Amino acid sequence: MAVKIGDFIRLSFTGKLEDGTLFDTTEAQIAKDAKVYQEGRPYKPVLLIVGRQQAIRGLDEAIIGMSVGQEKDVDIPPEKAFGKKDPDLIKVVKASDFDKDQVSPVPGMVVNVNNQDGIVTSIGAGRVMVDFNHPLSGRDLKYHIKLVEVLETSQQKVKALFDDVSLTGSVTVDKDTILVNTKADPTEEYIFKKQTFLSWMRAIPDVKKIKFNEEYEFTSTKPAAGHGHEGHDHGHEGHDHGHEGHTHEAPVAAGLTGAKSPSETKAESKPKPSKPKK
Repeated sequence: MAVKIGDFIRLSFTGKLEDGTLFDTTEAQIAKDAKVYQEGRPYKPVLLIVGRQQAIRGLDEAIIGMSVGQEKDVDIPPEKAFGKKDPDLIKVVKASDFDKDQVSPVPGMVVNVNNQDGIVTSIGAGRVMVDFNHPLSGRDLKYHIKLVEVLETSQQKVKALFDDVSLTGSVTVDKDTILVNTKADPTEEYIFKKQTFLSWMRAIPDVKKIKFNEEYEFTSTKPAAGHGHEGHDHGHEGHDHGHEGHTHEAPVAAGLTGAKSPSETKAESKPKPSKPKK
């Protein structure tokens, strides 16, 4: 069966630059061979909804018409990848902005300035040149892709999406209703995971209602008098989570969209060093 727009799929891929430099892959052995393996990162096929712009346009187009097990090589120009490099996104930042935060920028370092990630390109005369374009902008990319699976039933799709956003608990489908039993916590990370899951559900026409049964456990603070929370299950049965207004898309591999995973924390508002992006 040929893949079409709207299908839920699992895709494995390896992305390289024209010179053969590996910038992302779903294959652990390929990452190890290229000496870019990252401990703790899950190397597995990514979950995508075809045509939902969860992959760069060139890949989205290449996937359509593929069948399970099929592999292909795809050459993608900047216009269908991460775009051309925008000179307006190459900016000068005062060196003193880094000094006060005890950051010593060097060319190639990834920094965060005003909640924007950029790469230091040059330093001199009290100024630091930072490129805020996507690291792969302006580059011709080469992908090897394999269509691993097409998820067909609502049960398969819901279970895959629940696992993909890393919610803890269980999920079941009863006709047009999804029941989620999950351990919750009042953090931005949990809220983001939940909203991401809800956003995904909009892509499954058979789903009309989602009920969350959330269990909160408080262990770090004592409850106020008369408000015992320990062991209390905050049940939300019957609560219909309407999807209108949610714009969160489930994140996938950075080499496909540059998106961040739900576990990544919010960007700081001051310059910070981190490992150079591939």
